[in-house]
Amino acid sequence: MCWKLVRDGLAETLREKGFIVWRARSRGEYEAALIDKLFEESYELAKALEGDGNVLEEAADLLEALLALLKLHGYTLDDLLRAREAKRREKGGFDEGFIAQVCR
Repeated sequence: MCWKLVRDGLAETLREKGFIVWRARSRGEYEAALIDKLFEESYELAKALEGDGNVLEEAADLLEALLALLKLHGYTLDDLLRAREAKRREKGGFDEGFIAQVCR
């Protein structure tokens, strides 16, 4: 069987179709499911970038999972954007495409 975190709006629809659906039983189970979802959505975004899907839709799914994980830890989108901007001011972004050898 394949168990994965699904969007809130899909839970009842899946139940009606005969799937087993439950709410995470603990914070740890929920956090683990969110982390798995981040990997899943990252992979799906990468596949979409290869031309196999909708890039913006997959990026939105990834962001939704990330925001849920941040909320679990007491952070908001505004907190994330402030942290991003501070790091960008300190170290820059990824706009220019620099790639470095970091392993020897």
